[in-house]
Amino acid sequence: MVGTWGAQTAALAGEVADELKVGGSANPAMVGVMREWTAVGARRAGRPDDAVGIVVGAVTVVDEDGAAARARARTEVAMYLAVVAGLDPTVTLPDGLLPEVTARVDAGDSEGAGRLVPDEVLDLFAFSGTPEQVAVQAQLLVDAGASRVEFGTPHGLTDDRGVELIGTRVLPLLHR
Repeated sequence: MVGTWGAQTAALAGEVADELKVGGSANPAMVGVMREWTAVGARRAGRPDDAVGIVVGAVTVVDEDGAAARARARTEVAMYLAVVAGLDPTVTLPDGLLPEVTARVDAGDSEGAGRLVPDEVLDLFAFSGTPEQVAVQAQLLVDAGASRVEFGTPHGLTDDRGVELIGTRVLPLLHR
């Protein structure tokens, strides 16, 4: 497995890897971008365009209280949004969002920074909400061609409950 957000490393993955991981993303559009980039290297190596599985993973916060889960996810995402948002060629953020989020994170106000993250941005960089909401997000990635979806920490409002909900309520809703 090779992890990257870049075209050159993705092409290298196309030549030599079994999987490519896009970390910090829940964006279905990135699956297609990475498929194009890995296909460049796959062709150079005489491999099929789809030789490399595309894995997508991000912060996950699932709970029956969807609003609380999404609030927690916003806080988690705010801490790395300034890094990964700039790497995603398919995303245009609202004007001024990144500087405001970054300033609040730098000032130690991750919750305040998270409150600035709009729903449509949150959904591109985290899985969050009720089990049904998280399943819909993950299914969009599967439908886009992701070979695997990784649900990252903190998993839920508590780790144990989040893992339990992923296993018992989210995964059964997913279809290949």
